[in-house]
Amino acid sequence: MGTVLVVDDDKDTCVLLAKWLQQAGHEATCVTSGGLALAHLKNGQPDVVILDVMMPGMDGEELLKRVRDDRRIGDVPIICYSAIDDPAFIRRVLDEGANDYWVKGSIDFTNLESRLAKYMDAERAA
Repeated sequence: MGTVLVVDDDKDTCVLLAKWLQQAGHEATCVTSGGLALAHLKNGQPDVVILDVMMPGMDGEELLKRVRDDRRIGDVPIICYSAIDDPAFIRRVLDEGANDYWVKGSIDFTNLESRLAKYMDAERAA
């Protein structure tokens, strides 16, 4: 199992996802802002970041750009997620450096483990 940082301004969603990940055997941490996520990443890199795109202040796109521009943390796999299911928006986020994109409400927790595993396995192999 691996370490996951969940970033979502909706505390209930953040905690729920982190608890599900913990029950699946991962070490999961929940933060509710882009600033807290940056601070957490600079103190230690998780295997995967699950990042809400739509947040007040520093939104997920801005956080994604800042992480990708930082040589110390720029290679961490980032899975963005949002209620936005517009293909052009999704393509933009992927072009900005997200490794994957999930539409909120369509996340199938039964296959979440296999989707996360490909990023955790790649991290360990590096």
